[in-house]
Amino acid sequence: MGDKIIDRIRSYDKDFDLDLLRSALGYVADSKETRVLETLKLLLPFSPGSETVFSLLLKDAYIDGGISKEALIDEFGEDVFNLVKGLRSLEEVKKVEGGSSSQLETKRKMFLAMGSDMRVIVIDLAERLCDMYDIDAIPKEMRREFAVDTLELYVPIAERLGIYGMKTELQDLAFRYTSPLHYQRLSKELKVLRASCHVSISLIQRQLEDFFRGKGIEAEVTGRMKSLYSIHKKLTRKGLHSVNDLYDIFAIRVILPIQFDNEGHQSFDGLYSVLGAIHTKWKPISRRFKDYVAVPKPNGYRSLHTVVLGLAPKDHEQPVEIQIRDQKMHRDSEYGIASHWLYKQSNTVEEEFIGQEWVKVLEKIRTDFSSDEEGLKEMEVNFFKDRIFVLTPGGEVKDLPLGATPIDFAYSIHTDVGNRCVLAKVDGRVVPLNYHLKNGEMAEIITKNNSAPKLQWLSYVKTGVARNRIKAWFSSFNREKNIKEGRRLLNIQLERLGQAKLDQNYSIFKDYLGKNLSFGDRETLVEEVGRGSQLAHEVIKKVFPYDRAVDVPKKPVDIAKSFDDESIEKKVLIGGESDLPIKMASCCKPNLGDRIVGYVTRGGKITVHKFSCNLLDNLNGERIVAAEWRDQSGKVVDYYILKLKVTVASRVGMMRDVSAVISDLGIHIEDVGVAPLKSGLTEMFFSLRFEAVDVIDTLFDRLEAVSGVLSVRKVIRR
Repeated sequence: MGDKIIDRIRSYDKDFDLDLLRSALGYVADSKETRVLETLKLLLPFSPGSETVFSLLLKDAYIDGGISKEALIDEFGEDVFNLVKGLRSLEEVKKVEGGSSSQLETKRKMFLAMGSDMRVIVIDLAERLCDMYDIDAIPKEMRREFAVDTLELYVPIAERLGIYGMKTELQDLAFRYTSPLHYQRLSKELKVLRASCHVSISLIQRQLEDFFRGKGIEAEVTGRMKSLYSIHKKLTRKGLHSVNDLYDIFAIRVILPIQFDNEGHQSFDGLYSVLGAIHTKWKPISRRFKDYVAVPKPNGYRSLHTVVLGLAPKDHEQPVEIQIRDQKMHRDSEYGIASHWLYKQSNTVEEEFIGQEWVKVLEKIRTDFSSDEEGLKEMEVNFFKDRIFVLTPGGEVKDLPLGATPIDFAYSIHTDVGNRCVLAKVDGRVVPLNYHLKNGEMAEIITKNNSAPKLQWLSYVKTGVARNRIKAWFSSFNREKNIKEGRRLLNIQLERLGQAKLDQNYSIFKDYLGKNLSFGDRETLVEEVGRGSQLAHEVIKKVFPYDRAVDVPKKPVDIAKSFDDESIEKKVLIGGESDLPIKMASCCKPNLGDRIVGYVTRGGKITVHKFSCNLLDNLNGERIVAAEWRDQSGKVVDYYILKLKVTVASRVGMMRDVSAVISDLGIHIEDVGVAPLKSGLTEMFFSLRFEAVDVIDTLFDRLEAVSGVLSVRKVIRR
């Protein structure tokens, strides 16, 4: 096997030091030779450089004492030693944690051990894939946990790096052990369909090749069935039970030669020409078109995706997915930008950026995230979830988590920019500060020297950096200022709900969370709101639950009045059933009326989470069950009615802008009225219907962010 590896390395690097390679191979112990060389074979398609190859071959020898630090540096260089040291650190973490990486603390330790070199990460990915090939060698009782760790940690890393080939293999291998019944059933179904799918792919391939030949287009056409795990996820997401219910279990790829313009720059015109030709011949489904060339995925993935009708051989109404890319895009879709880093060369600014951003993320984890629970959850949300790239006006790219706002963007530039932020523009248009940025947008922050952060920002910022900087600002206030600010914020929330403002004794907090608070305790609570350690809307929600701020139609009855004496757990139906072992999740703390789901724990209990809880994405989807609130008679609460008064400065388009905010949140406008006032003001009255009260905070925030809106208040029933 060693000679084959040498030949393969020489095929992509004629200058590789083969004598040094043979020396490194000599350090591989006989007992570990098979695994090490199999791992190296997995890395060879990335065309790894000498430092990557040597570090993998020497790692075990260094850990076992077969080569000293001095000898390793003397023969192979300090860079190789640093890589070996990073790999050893990872081994030590996994050894201490018993091989489990499912806990946030372990994930944090592993990322710290990865250091700031992407090659360490990809080598570890290859070793995990090799372990998954040989998972039956692990004791039977540990296999499922090992597979779950693979899905929770290694798959997101592979996806983040754009290494889709490795990601797909890890998913399918882990799927067999995490959900064996689903795996077996799906495997049987696909075994029956595989032959007919291959026939369909061949016929479509031939059609497209003939079509391109007639147009004089040079293109390679391939087809593939989608992976088991991706099909399983699609079935789960759509609520389907059989592969026969899906039409898109295979995809066609059209791969073009790399093209360049007259100035020698890579051109994508040919891709769009082929897309146009396909759409002229076959009918496209417009809503299924995705342009990842103009706006790449955060991991650098580029391709045009379209779905057309009329191409399927047996049923012309069956949609067919086509992916159009050039040869470089195709290679990067399999091996990601990591292949350029493993070889220590980067051909484009974009590849350099993505690699450097990965290093920045690791450094942020090292310096910004504490080991407490909040910090670890922050790492989980901001690292393992989808990312977006947002441009500054100067062309700098900022890597942010999905759902990030202009405030997150501002703090990613500089603390002063965030603290003095007053306005945001996205692609030239003004947007509210709680706007959710999208991949590829250009954002601009307008600042004022005398401006300061707002505590309400804490309710919608996404990144830990922004949240910590806002809290730090308010923590610097003295007690008197914090109390004054807390009173102001709490009064805003009370006015929103049509309640009286705080009195001098903060009487509404006398009985708070079942405790009789002294005046000093009440004032401390107000101060905590003022310095940002507690959110005003969350405090007020505990005194005036939002389900009491809305009307509930006659059918179903008002849940707030029907069973106030019951515990909140007894007000939940799981799959339509009551009296089950339920507890409310401590991570998101659902309140009565929030949209909810249940999660069945290994002990058989059901934890109830908010539907929007970030941690749900990390849980086993097969254990998530439907949950809903009921009234005293057992009826499910379907929807709520909220009556609002919005006071605005009159201008053209104001009703349109306010109505758009409401509609964008999925809220139905039952009735609307307008009452002009003096001095150019107008009062707008809305009767709104919605399904979950946890949207109220977002509704108020977004309405107040509309230019010209002066106040938003609940209409009090007399």
